[in-house]
Amino acid sequence: MKLRYVLLALVVAISVTGIIAWRSGWSAHADYINALAANKRAKAQKAIQPVEQKAAQASDEGRIIYRTITRDVVKYVQSPDRTVCQFDDAAVQLRQRAIDTANSISGFDAGAVQGK
Repeated sequence: MKLRYVLLALVVAISVTGIIAWRSGWSAHADYINALAANKRAKAQKAIQPVEQKAAQASDEGRIIYRTITRDVVKYVQSPDRTVCQFDDAAVQLRQRAIDTANSISGFDAGAVQGK
C-alpha cells in the first residue's frame, strides 16, 4: 500500500513539474513574441515620424495659402460681372496662384496640377 502512495505522489509531482515547465516555456515564448512586436512597432514609428512631421508642416503651409486664395475667390465671385465669361488678368492670376500653390506644397503624394 505504501508503494502505491509513493508512485502516486511521484506521478503527481512529475505532472505538476511538467505543467509548470510547460507554462514557463509558453510564457517565455509569449514574452519573446511581444518583445519582437514592440521592436517592430518602435521601428515603424521611428520611420513614420519624419513623414508625419513633414505632412503636418505642409498642411499648415497649405492652410495659410488656402485662406488667402479663398478670400480672393470670394471677392471675385461677389463682383457684379461674374457671369461674364471674359477672364481678366486678376482671374487668370488667381487661377495660376492656386495651381502654383497646389504644386508647391510638399509632403503629399499627389501629382502636379496642370496649368495652361
